[in-house]
Amino acid sequence: MIDFERLTTLKNTFVILAWLIDYPDKETFSDELRQQVVHDQALSTVTRGEILSLFDELASLPSIERQEMYTHLFEMNRRYTLYMSYYKMTDSRERGTILARLKVLYEMFGVSEATSELSDYLPLLLEFLAYGDYLNDPRRQDIQLVLSVIEDGTYTLLKNAVTDGDNPYIQLIRITRSLIGSCIKMEVHEDA
Repeated sequence: MIDFERLTTLKNTFVILAWLIDYPDKETFSDELRQQVVHDQALSTVTRGEILSLFDELASLPSIERQEMYTHLFEMNRRYTLYMSYYKMTDSRERGTILARLKVLYEMFGVSEATSELSDYLPLLLEFLAYGDYLNDPRRQDIQLVLSVIEDGTYTLLKNAVTDGDNPYIQLIRITRSLIGSCIKMEVHEDA
């Protein structure tokens, strides 16, 4: 069951994480984005501190080093991808169905894809959670698909990343997975 109240409070956080996890450009590590993290009230003090520490670590690197780190980690490495359904389905027909369903969800909740990335790209999924207009929609439980794709994909990515667990990008994904998990309520079943 989705905790929509928690999901709503994390909308700005998802925008920040989408920026930080996407390919780094000159604006990614701006003072403005750092200040957004500093003032993000949806985050616990510990999580805010972790994100700021990772932000500062990455921001201290020359731009070309950040880009090389990102490229070697996500674009030139078969173990890690930011395409979340790839881990479970590789290039199967079933994955094509998931990609199509995600695309329909984006459109259904008012988010247009202005990117050439596939619909299961982690920063795009986070942007959907941030900008999607699903709060008062009777179909809002359908976004469980987005949360499930993120949970499944990040689980496998982090499992594969044991040797690179200290990489700041991998740590940002760990935090993202934790925050997504905080948006899911466990259903309590009463036994008769």
